[in-house]
Amino acid sequence: MAAEINSSARKVEYLCLFAQEHVDFRISNPHLLIKLPNESCARNLLSRAVSIKSVYEVWGYGKNLTDVKNRVFQYPENEILLYSSSDSTFKITVESFNKKLCVAEQRELIDQFEFLPFQGHVKLSDPDHIGHGQRHLLKKYSLKTRHFIGNTSMDPQLSFLMANQGQVLPGKFVFDPFVGTGSILVSCCHFGSFVMGSDIDYTLLHGRGRSSHAKRQGKWRGRDENFQANLAQYGLGSCFADLLVSDAGRLGLREIPLFDAIVTDPPYGIREGARKLETNGSIQGDNNSHDDKSTLPAVRSCSLSEIVTSLLDFAARYLVLHGRLVYWLPVYRPSYSEALLPSHPSLKLVANSEQCLSKHVSRRLITMEKIREHKIEDPNLSVVQQKFLESCDNFRDNYFNQTT
Repeated sequence: MAAEINSSARKVEYLCLFAQEHVDFRISNPHLLIKLPNESCARNLLSRAVSIKSVYEVWGYGKNLTDVKNRVFQYPENEILLYSSSDSTFKITVESFNKKLCVAEQRELIDQFEFLPFQGHVKLSDPDHIGHGQRHLLKKYSLKTRHFIGNTSMDPQLSFLMANQGQVLPGKFVFDPFVGTGSILVSCCHFGSFVMGSDIDYTLLHGRGRSSHAKRQGKWRGRDENFQANLAQYGLGSCFADLLVSDAGRLGLREIPLFDAIVTDPPYGIREGARKLETNGSIQGDNNSHDDKSTLPAVRSCSLSEIVTSLLDFAARYLVLHGRLVYWLPVYRPSYSEALLPSHPSLKLVANSEQCLSKHVSRRLITMEKIREHKIEDPNLSVVQQKFLESCDNFRDNYFNQTT
C-alpha cells in the first residue's frame, strides 16, 4: 500500500539553470527540466551542486508568452497559495539567455502575470526562495587566495565535482594516493569527510622548494606552506587524519577495506613525472647523515600504465564495499575508445566524463564502484588489457607530437 501511495504522489517539476563554466560536465543545454518529490529534495540537490546556479519550481512554460500564461492559469491554485501568504516575501525577476532585455521589456513581461495572487511583501534583497547552488564556494576556495598551491593544484570546481562523484559525506574516510598540495581533499573536507593522503614527493608534502604563488615566484616556500595550513585557512583542521611520504603502490597498510572513497589525479608525465620506489631497496643519500631527507629510498621513473594498474588494484583491496574510486585518465582523442578503459573484476564503471584540453588531447573523469571483495586470483591488468597499457604509455609522446 505504501508503495502505491508513493508512486501516485505528484512530482514537482523544477528548472535547473547551469553555470557557463566547465560545460563538458553537463548537458549542452544550460537549462534542464527535472521532477522531484518535493522542495526538500531540491534543497538537498542545491546543497551539493557547484555547476548549478539556481533551481526554479516550474508553474508554466511554452513556445510563447500566451502558452506560458495558459499553463500558469492551469497550475493547481493550492500550490500557488503556498507561496502567496501574507507573511511571505517575494521578488519577480526576468532571466534571459543569449539575449539582453531592457528594463522596459522586463517590466512588460512582469505585468503579464499580475493575475498571480501574491499577498506577501515585496523584498528586493534575499526574498523567500528555494535556494541557490554552491557557486559561492568557488570564490571561497579559489587557488588565488589559497595559502599553499603547486603547479598541478586542482581547480576548485573540478575538486567539488570529484567529491560529489565519490559521494563524499560527513564522517566518511577519503584517501588521495597522489595528494600533491591536497586540493581535492580540501573539497572533501568541506563536506565533512576525514582525509588522508600520500605522495612520493618529500619536498612538496613538507613545504620545501620554490613557491608556485605568482607574488612569490622564484622564492622559497615558507615553513608553513603545507596541506595542513590550507585546512587551517578554511577552518577544516579537524578533518585531517594523516599524510604519508610513500609510493602509492607500496603504502604498507594492513590489507583491509579502509576507505569510503579514493579520489585522485595521477601524474601523467607532462607537468609532473610518474615515479615509483626502486625495488632493490637502495637508499638515496648518506646513511650516516642525521638529515631526514638524506635517507629517503631511491626512486625511478615509471609509466602511466603502471600508475593506473596499481591504482585500480589498490582500490579493489582498500575500498569498502560500494566505495568509489574517482580519478583522471588522460587520453589521446584520435585513438580513444571506451573499450580501452581499464577495468577490474571488483570494480564497476559508473561514470565517464570528458574534459577537452585541446583538439587531440583530453582527460576522462572516471568513476568506479567496488561491487565485490578483492580476490587473490583476480588477474592483473598487465595480463588482460595489453591495448590499454599501450595507449597509456603512448600518451606522453602523442601529447608532445600532436598537431594543432
